[in-house]
Amino acid sequence: MKKIYILLFAFIAGLSGKAAAQETSDKNDFGTDLSLGIDKKLAPGLSLGIEGGMRTQSNSERIDRYTIGADLSYKFLKLNKFSMKIGGGFEYMWVQKLSETKEKHGDVLDEATGEFVRGVNGYNITDRYWRNRHRTTLSVSGEYSPSKRWSFSLKESVQYNHYCEEDSVGRTKIRYRYNDDDEPYTTTTRDLKAVNPKDRFVLRSKFTAEYNIKGLPINPFASVDYGCGLNYTAHKWKISAGADYKINKKNKLTAFYRFQTDDDDDEPNGHIVGVGYKLSF
Repeated sequence: MKKIYILLFAFIAGLSGKAAAQETSDKNDFGTDLSLGIDKKLAPGLSLGIEGGMRTQSNSERIDRYTIGADLSYKFLKLNKFSMKIGGGFEYMWVQKLSETKEKHGDVLDEATGEFVRGVNGYNITDRYWRNRHRTTLSVSGEYSPSKRWSFSLKESVQYNHYCEEDSVGRTKIRYRYNDDDEPYTTTTRDLKAVNPKDRFVLRSKFTAEYNIKGLPINPFASVDYGCGLNYTAHKWKISAGADYKINKKNKLTAFYRFQTDDDDDEPNGHIVGVGYKLSF
């Protein structure tokens, strides 16, 4: 009879952990990115951009975020084949954090020896929730065009990210206990937890290569974007490939594929396919 209880205990634990972890994004996640933008030239070399967007996650079954932002850039150096810009921007995001399961460790009965050993004896399951965030960016970039077809650019940015506080996030606690006869039973409780605000600084380096196809309004591009935390430990990579399609002088469509990965919980890891439209005037 004790063996049956132990097997039942393990079965319930496995199902609970699997069900709770279904929404958590991993390195195999797939999402989409849609954006709309406007660029306005305010003066020679000075431009204002406004952009809004939406991104999905969890194999595009859940919204990852809604964003709206603006940036200002100034081209302060323009030579024959080389130019430089400085810029600043602000972005506000409504970000959805997927449900998350964390193991709790404690005493678990070892069937072989009949003694209690340390192991997984429960889970904390945090509900998915929305959390507001805003980002301020300062950047400097340089572009080199050795010919009419090729251009290469390097952009260095410092980002300040503020994650707002959330004080009513639902949490389920599942614990596996033993009675006086060493028979396992399950307890489940619900409560609300607070998510404290936090501030993070990130240094980003982005290298982009672009090619203009002769006779076609299509510019293929590829980029590598690396970010590292300044006031915390983080390594972020975004590797992208895509193309700009110039409908006319004022309208442009962009399509891209991106693989991204990082070792914190800032963004879901995995694959993203995106489409963007921009109007310039």
